[in-house]
Amino acid sequence: PPQPKPAAEKAKAPEPKPAGEKVKPPQPKPAGGKAKPPQPKSLAEKAAEKKEAEKPAAKPAAKQAEPARPKTPAEKAKESAQMSGSIEKPGIDGRNSAADRVVEASLYGNVLISGEVPIMKREGSVVVNVEDTLRSFEDEVDAITFNNSVHNAMRKFARNAVLRKVKGGQSSSSAPDTVAQQRKLQLQQFVQATKVLLLTYEKVYESKEPTDLAMKRMLGPQLQYFVNCMLTKFNFKNRVSVRALKFYADSLLLLGELVKAEEALETAQNIAFQCFNPTDLDLFDILRDRANVLARLGQKEETAGVLEQCLTIIEQLDGEDMLTKESELLNELAQVHGNIGNLSYSNQLLERSLSIQESLFGSQALEICDTLSRLAMLRNKMGEPTQAHSQLQRVMRIQERHDVPRHEFSGTLCNMAAVNAALGEHEKSKVLYQSVLATQEKQYGQWYPEIATTLSNLAMVRMALGEYEEAKDCLERTHKIRSRIYGKNHPLVASTLTNLASVIYTMGDMKKSMQLNEDALEIQKACYPDAHPLVAVTLKNMAMIENSTGNLDRAKTLYERVLMMEELIYGELHPSVASTLNNLADTVLEQGETAKAAVLFQRALETNEIIFGKDHPDIARNLNNLGRAFKEMGDYDGAKTKLNKSLEMKEKRYGEDHINLVPTLMNLGDLFNLTKQPHRAKDVLARGLKICEKKIGMKHPDSAKLLRLLGNSFYLMGDLATSEKLLNKSLDILEGVYEGDHPYILATRADLGACSRPVGTRVF
Repeated sequence: PPQPKPAAEKAKAPEPKPAGEKVKPPQPKPAGGKAKPPQPKSLAEKAAEKKEAEKPAAKPAAKQAEPARPKTPAEKAKESAQMSGSIEKPGIDGRNSAADRVVEASLYGNVLISGEVPIMKREGSVVVNVEDTLRSFEDEVDAITFNNSVHNAMRKFARNAVLRKVKGGQSSSSAPDTVAQQRKLQLQQFVQATKVLLLTYEKVYESKEPTDLAMKRMLGPQLQYFVNCMLTKFNFKNRVSVRALKFYADSLLLLGELVKAEEALETAQNIAFQCFNPTDLDLFDILRDRANVLARLGQKEETAGVLEQCLTIIEQLDGEDMLTKESELLNELAQVHGNIGNLSYSNQLLERSLSIQESLFGSQALEICDTLSRLAMLRNKMGEPTQAHSQLQRVMRIQERHDVPRHEFSGTLCNMAAVNAALGEHEKSKVLYQSVLATQEKQYGQWYPEIATTLSNLAMVRMALGEYEEAKDCLERTHKIRSRIYGKNHPLVASTLTNLASVIYTMGDMKKSMQLNEDALEIQKACYPDAHPLVAVTLKNMAMIENSTGNLDRAKTLYERVLMMEELIYGELHPSVASTLNNLADTVLEQGETAKAAVLFQRALETNEIIFGKDHPDIARNLNNLGRAFKEMGDYDGAKTKLNKSLEMKEKRYGEDHINLVPTLMNLGDLFNLTKQPHRAKDVLARGLKICEKKIGMKHPDSAKLLRLLGNSFYLMGDLATSEKLLNKSLDILEGVYEGDHPYILATRADLGACSRPVGTRVF
């Protein structure tokens, strides 16, 4: 716009002419003579003038550019805020500054904000047309590829002034205009590169394909650099920085960096609380993501608190979509409380979620299947596998009615396999897992993450069936898949190593099992806080190895450490605490402290009675362990009472020929041998052997233990030939399973050597 002239240069008004004086046009004078009167024009000249007059008037010549006027203080402040975010402006809608909103609109547009399409925004006296701002990037974004667009944008970003150090707002030139131009260039380059990077990550964010997972891992370091620039160099604290932190946390999770991921999400959460409305769905998403990471870190109380915040946001919003989100949140909250041990409250949350979904979609809709499956697995955890099985059958009927593809059935079939294992139907469980595995391999190939999960579950079932080599093969393949997808230092790789160590422990290779547990523990210490459930599991496995190799003091120390850790994580009333009390009692019992062992077994029993009630399968297991302690103490009547009660509960829950009856039958048979009742022992042990032969086969270690005890019964009856035959058969099985001088092998050899002694002199 034309600039106002200084006061000293004001135009002078034209001077008035004297009245009656006419202004004559100046006449050109011919050189060297007097002026001649004008000559009359020819007809041709008059026609040409007339034609020229009819033409449209020519536009005036463009004025020469005038120097820019000095900017007002308000304009300077706004430009500075846009460049660095260092100058605070009044908030808009209680969220963030006007300058931040301009930058936010430039970065987001109508691509990354679903349901919010800003077309025109007025920021003070400036109108921002977001459509025009983004139009130059649209074609580039549509054709994004990792190798070209992201790297080119980053190279351009790095080449220019973005990476030059501008100290205190000064550059090599101290002129204010030069500094402002440089800062503007920095921001423009940063906006372009950030937009390309965020949109690239957006395209692969939800994917589980191995190639996309690899791309996300590669984008992680670049996201870290851009996030640092946003928060430190440019001081962006808006929706853009929240989304960048969300993606950065996702990339950290792929690398197993759970603690760093949680810190990034906490930063995003704090920015969101400052800048977003209290009911903003982006705030809800960040809180939900953080809850997921906290759960994986084992911080269950904190997880429950963050999920409660999410629930508070959703309950303030209306609409069917919000009710759906509320039901999903209730499911997640139920999962957390189930892990804490609040099983009754978890059941209430799931029932509430199911009620919402059935009111929205009906009782035969696919949308209710996830909640029904969660309810089924909670029933299984509560010791009600029959009800769980019935619930899962309902899920399968709904899915079949809606023609769900086979590969989408996998989750339900895996849940059904887990329930079958709880019912003692390990063969059925194995068949289901194998079916799921074949479907997944056909659908996804050999390297899909879910295939590793199925293989791990299949390995546990094969282990229960005594198929240790097959279980080992499954877990080794799981390890290869997870190492390739996530890297060798990921928590899932550590969990696989722990499971593999359990199988190898059962096979008798204590040294290799300990090494695998130590490798897993090293990864877990780098990923988790000191008190974490999975760290406790690994330490517990290491304690079992120490116990089996005779290092009872070391085993006791490890169990006591695990007990303190679990009480810190869960409190005193939790199933994991009861399990560790049982294991600690076993070690104390082997040290000869029978009274102390009985106290620990009793505490474990009381803990589970408070959590589950008196009819849960864990109560039957606790009674079995307590009976064994009484047996070792010499209280045979007390032992008989506890063991008979345990057997009665198991028969009532599982039936007459369930595999879970075998430990109690084994202890009862040993008790009858000790009390010189070999005929009763023979009947009890033969029943257990028949169950093993039917359910897990005769090559299982439990079958070998029963054969040994049965051989002792025949020895007491005086049938030394049958006793020796049974003991040799037991030894063959054990030597096929375990390596070296395993305690079971040594005990069986000692029994064989005692067969030459007279009956009545043998010590059991």
